[in-house]
Amino acid sequence: MTPDLIRRVLIVDDEPDVAHVLQRILTLQGRFDVIVEPSATRALARMAEFEPQLVFTDLVMPEMGGTDLLRSARLQGSMAAFVVVSAYSTLENAVDAIKAGASDFLAKPFEPRDVDLVLARIGRELDALRDAADLRQTIAEQDPRLAPLIGRSTAMQSLRAWVVRARAVGANVLIEGDTGTGKELVARALHAGSGPFVAINVAAIPKDIAESELFGHRAGAFSGASRDRQGLFAEANGGTLFLDEINGMDPALQAKVLRALEDKAVRPVGGNREVATNFRLVAAANEPLERLVDEGKFRRDLFHRLHVLHVRLPTLAERRDDIPVLAQEFVVRYASAHGRPVRRLKPAALDWLSAQPWPGNVRQLENFIERVVIFAPDDAVELGVEALHGGALRARSEESTEATLFADPRWTLDEMERRYVNAVLLHTGGNKSRAAQMLNIDYKTLLRKLDTRRDDSVAGT
Repeated sequence: MTPDLIRRVLIVDDEPDVAHVLQRILTLQGRFDVIVEPSATRALARMAEFEPQLVFTDLVMPEMGGTDLLRSARLQGSMAAFVVVSAYSTLENAVDAIKAGASDFLAKPFEPRDVDLVLARIGRELDALRDAADLRQTIAEQDPRLAPLIGRSTAMQSLRAWVVRARAVGANVLIEGDTGTGKELVARALHAGSGPFVAINVAAIPKDIAESELFGHRAGAFSGASRDRQGLFAEANGGTLFLDEINGMDPALQAKVLRALEDKAVRPVGGNREVATNFRLVAAANEPLERLVDEGKFRRDLFHRLHVLHVRLPTLAERRDDIPVLAQEFVVRYASAHGRPVRRLKPAALDWLSAQPWPGNVRQLENFIERVVIFAPDDAVELGVEALHGGALRARSEESTEATLFADPRWTLDEMERRYVNAVLLHTGGNKSRAAQMLNIDYKTLLRKLDTRRDDSVAGT
């Protein structure tokens, strides 16, 4: 469905018959305000006044072609989605327009169904952008502390509801989830807002200073202790203490932490008196604590002390419907942070992102999008699959994660074929003619496979 925010459509074509047919197809739908301009120069001047959300432009015209119109419109600040319309329907003629930021390509002659498919794809692109903005605003209005917990999936709606209930009481909380699922974000959302929020990664503390870090020390307690130091347990007094990766805590330290939680007091290293402290404890683990208890690697009594309120965070693979919204949110966030012009992702790019396994979960997706935004062309407003492939190549060279993005034993044969085609396109740098030769199929068959997948993805939304 075309979103309501597409109201104004500009058609730019020097062939009156073609422009009239396209205008009639759009007008008959009864939801568009459509104007036609016969030249790109006149269209550029008209855009400032009309402010179209969607532009259909011929590729080859006198004075200024469609690609140059797109680039000039971007320089003027237009955020309209562009569709290139031309009888020259080869990749060689369309590639410049796509690289310049065109969202789609419509080949002449076209049928009403062809236009409908383009509108559906553009609508999906803008829907994801709107969903991200609407969801961010809705959550922030309801409860600003829940704003970072982005997602429309049932899992995320349930998580936000659980946070609201758990926040109302002061009981200890255990958050379990794979790396990158957002455990600290949940801990911060649980924080009532009064008092400090103190966070520490337990597994990252060297064993020889862990007790001092948590409980503090007195001057002269050990070599280098020149003055008294307050520990994190005392710093969190009246607020929230977040102990991340508690599954990595040394067994000897576990006993001391248990005693501190039971007594609500800590004894600094080298001290002879206890210091009272009262905080809400939120602990997080990236592997099931109960399994570690059964294996004798974690104290059962401490586990039960932590396991008053418990939640397991879903992996990104368990909430794939949230990937388009998350990706668009990250695009906007990092484009703003790095001063880049990118504003949205194309439908095929959203499909590609949604199909990846993301074993590093939301954190991996976020880092990936940030990298893609940073390396995007200076005039890019929209990002397509080719930009993501470039990001994947950089990720593999930097992190050696080729298997991460392109292998999963759970894939069906259709999924394997789709990914293999994408991998070949990546290898050819997006050159479909070369990709068809490597796949030993003709060019039209390759285009049909790609178009069928895009149409199926739209039909399934």
